[in-house]
Parts: sequence; C-alpha cells; structure tokens
Amino acid sequence: MAGRAIARSKAGEVRRIALAFGFVLPLVLLWWAVAQAEPMRLTPPSVESAALTRNLPQEEERRVEPAPTMSAASAAEEPVPARVEAAQPITQKKRYNVVVLGDSLGDGTWAGLYHVLQKDKRFNVVKKSRVATGFSRHDYYDWNAAAREIASETAIDIAVVVMGTNDRQPIVQDGKRHALFDAEWRNIYRQRVDDFTATLKSSGARIYWMELPVMRSPRFGADMEQFNEIFEDRAAANGITFVKTEGLATGADGGYTAYGEDRFGRTRLLRAEDGIHFTMAGYELLGKRIADAILADIASGAAIAEIKKPVEEMPVVLRSAGAVEDAANEAGQYDMADRRPGRSDDWLWLGATN
Repeated sequence: MAGRAIARSKAGEVRRIALAFGFVLPLVLLWWAVAQAEPMRLTPPSVESAALTRNLPQEEERRVEPAPTMSAASAAEEPVPARVEAAQPITQKKRYNVVVLGDSLGDGTWAGLYHVLQKDKRFNVVKKSRVATGFSRHDYYDWNAAAREIASETAIDIAVVVMGTNDRQPIVQDGKRHALFDAEWRNIYRQRVDDFTATLKSSGARIYWMELPVMRSPRFGADMEQFNEIFEDRAAANGITFVKTEGLATGADGGYTAYGEDRFGRTRLLRAEDGIHFTMAGYELLGKRIADAILADIASGAAIAEIKKPVEEMPVVLRSAGAVEDAANEAGQYDMADRRPGRSDDWLWLGATN
C-alpha cells in the first residue's frame, strides 16, 4: 500500500512538472523569437513625400503645385522638365506651361483645366490665380506687376486669364474716384487690361482670355456681360484668343441653370450655391472649352506669341472719351449690398457711398 501511495505521489509530481513546462515553453519561444527579430524600419519622411508627390503637377522644377481634389496616381507620371523656350511655334513634341491667372473663378478653372489635361504629358498646368482680386483695385493687388513677377519666375508658354467678378466697383486713380462703368472708368479699365496683356505677350505667352459665364443674379449677370464686352473688344485689339463660354452650364434658353450635363454627358450639379462659382463638374466644362481651343491651335501649329517692343514701350490702344457711348447709358452703381468687409471690394474705407 505504501509503495502504491509513493508511486501515485511521484506520478502526480510528474504531471505537475509537465503542465508547468507546457505553459512556460511557449513563452520562452516567443521571447526568443522577439529577441532575434530586426527592429522595425520606418520610411524616411523625404522618401514618403517623394512617393506621394512625384505625380502631382509642378509649378516649376523646384516647386510642387498641389493638385485639385484627385488621386496622385492619375496625374502625369514623368517629372516636369526644365523651362521650355518661349516664343516658339507650338509643336506636338514639346512640353510647355499653361499658367492660369485670375480671381477665385480662375482658381476653379485651373482645377477643371488640370483635370481635363492631366493625361496629356505635353502640359504642365500651373495655378497663379488669387482670390478677391481684379483690375479695379491696384492698391490692393496690381495684376500687371504680378504678371511681371510671375513671368520672371515661371516660363509662361500659354496664359489662361479669368478675371472680372471682383471688379464691380469704382476706380480711384490720381486721387479721383470714377464710378463703375462711366466713361473714364472704362478708359482706365481698358488701359489696365491692355497693360496686363502686353506684359504677358512680352514674356512669349499665347493668351486665352475666358468669357465670364452666365450668372444666376440678373443684376450681377448684366454687369458681367459688360465686362465681357470689354474683354472681347480688347482681345480683338491685342490679337489674343477670346474663349466663349456660351452653351456651358446653361438651360435650353441659354440662361442660368444649376444642373446640366457634365463633360461626359451625365446630369450633374454644375453651379455652387452662390450662383457665381461652379462645382468641379462645372469647372471641368470650362476647362474643356479652353483645352479645346488650345489643342486646336496646337494642331494647326499656331505661334505662341509675337514679341514686339519691350513692354514698357509697347503702345496701348484706348478708345477716346468721345468715342465712348453716352455715359448716361453706361453708368452703373456700385452695389454696396455685395460688399464684403475686408475684401478687395470693400470701399467704405474711402468714404464711398455712391
């Protein structure tokens, strides 16, 4: 009996040892595996950044221009080469910069044009627009001076201009205030359009000036039509391309509509809530209209631009005051209800009441 008890006691001890060993062994093996593994290696931030940005549009070799809402994989895969030579005939074998200048409507047009041309590796679409700007307020932002600076830093082969939505305001020059659309206002405004155009042409750029689209507000839209008349007139006088937007984001009657067909024929929301700006689908329509004009000129081998005299000496053609229509029929009132404090269209600091 005593022998059996001893045997049972030894067997129980063996089982306990086996259970303990079975529990400890996996822990030991796990510790050994961890000890033998190499530490985790993290990709350096510079490498990660290069992987994320190598396909985005570039403003020039040393700067990467952020892409409008889209995947990086869908952008051009090759890096943008050095600046192309200006004032050369357009050919299908070269790369060239398409620089978009303008206001907030220009911002969106840049995005739409970028989307339309992103798969064509001949184009590098560069955004140089600035919100709340125009030609009326040189004291706030001088677009002619800005164009000189932009041209000195970035080769401009093709310039796309979208301007006017912030210019429904008086012009103050030489201490005199000129009401919106009166005769002298028009002369000054034309002068600024011509100076800006001459600066771009002197850089060797071929210029595409976009017609302002239909607006929801009848009053605002009527003013934009007057700006379009000026832009089209000066485009013809200066020998640049005026790109019409008629039929884009409009109803059957040619008027404003928020919904319509996008560039793929699908019915989409095309306009923003303010009745002025567009959704991305709408901006792509504008971009496609401009791209079509550019591609047509490339196919025909049109020259990029003709450089004449230095821009400081280039003559500016203006209508004389006597050739302007009766001021009483042209005069407009600055809409103070549209004023936004702190923006370029805030004229209260000048004591303007109009």
